Amino acid sequence: MSEDRLLVMDDDPDVAELFGQIAEGLGFSVRVLNDPGKFGTAVREFEPSVIMLDLQMPGRDGIELLRELAAERSTAKIVIGSGLDNRVIATAAELGAAMGLVIAGSFCKPITPEELKAMLGGLRTSRVVVTAEELRHAIADGRMAVHYLPKATYRSDGRWIIDGAEALVRWQHPEHGLLYPADFLHLAEESNSLIVELTDFVFRTAMEQTRIWLTKGLHMEMSLNLATHFLADLEFPDRLLALIAEHGLDPAMITLELKETASVKDADVTLDILTRLRVKNVNVCLDDFGTGASSLTHLYRMPFSEVKLDNTFTEDMRSRSDGRAFVEGLVYLAHKLKLKVCAEGVEDRSTLKMLEGMRCDKVQGHHVGPAMRARELERTIESWNAAAVA
Repeated sequence: MSEDRLLVMDDDPDVAELFGQIAEGLGFSVRVLNDPGKFGTAVREFEPSVIMLDLQMPGRDGIELLRELAAERSTAKIVIGSGLDNRVIATAAELGAAMGLVIAGSFCKPITPEELKAMLGGLRTSRVVVTAEELRHAIADGRMAVHYLPKATYRSDGRWIIDGAEALVRWQHPEHGLLYPADFLHLAEESNSLIVELTDFVFRTAMEQTRIWLTKGLHMEMSLNLATHFLADLEFPDRLLALIAEHGLDPAMITLELKETASVKDADVTLDILTRLRVKNVNVCLDDFGTGASSLTHLYRMPFSEVKLDNTFTEDMRSRSDGRAFVEGLVYLAHKLKLKVCAEGVEDRSTLKMLEGMRCDKVQGHHVGPAMRARELERTIESWNAAAVA
């Protein structure tokens, strides 16, 4: 049996079965349960590593089941999913954590298969085992793909326009199905040649797509994740500018996203590289802003043009007044430093409205749309922007 065992507790048989099928495709051993009265027995017999728990069920509700798990001292990762209001879900998650349970995530139904795959993929303990050589062949043989996470920009009250996307790499593996970066990115980062090959593929693919959109009248800003390796390469800015020119793009259409830990690896060289990129009008974003102790120092020592707030802050903001105050303070500080702010993890319209009140510049999250293929994103842009104009 797989080390990854998922127990789906949902009184809707169709929903539970769909969740189970998606999880099996990711390598989980799955048990589906529709009767909350049998929950305790199923937990003891199946010993799940992950539990997907609905809150609203006849007979026994999800809060009672959380209490039972706490009494059993369960160490399973718990994902709370419900059709209830996000505020109720967030409160239930806080309650579970206060009981000593491992609350690994939550979502408001309905959820797309892509979103569910991404969530469950991050909860696996027995990772898909692939080799660096497999990855090298996959890049060469065209088995890699780029999906695009839409980014919406604030234009006026009640009006957000999708005018950008973040490029995210995927691997269509012949045996394991669609793999996410957590399954293979470490292999690329351990090899200088592989990270260069993978980055070149993503950058070229994303820029080609940006050019295609431009010819269709879609002016899209493209965000690209930059690995630590390139922050020690003084020739990188010249190669990047040549690639941008090759695709006939304006450098201002490109944003490079850097993890905070990456930006401090070699401060002097990093400062040289980032300053040259900004001189050439390439945007540079500090990703996961606020999660590290030295973030504030980076803001005024490094020439960033944008900061991205980690989704843990937007999650807290939905249920805690101090969380909202913290996010508002971060947005205010970034704006005082002439930086744009992008918030991750925007799951619903109420969160979007809160960020709008703070004058946050950009947002990403399931409310705007999950990562998707280019053609699907075009349809999302058309419907979202048409509604925004109306």
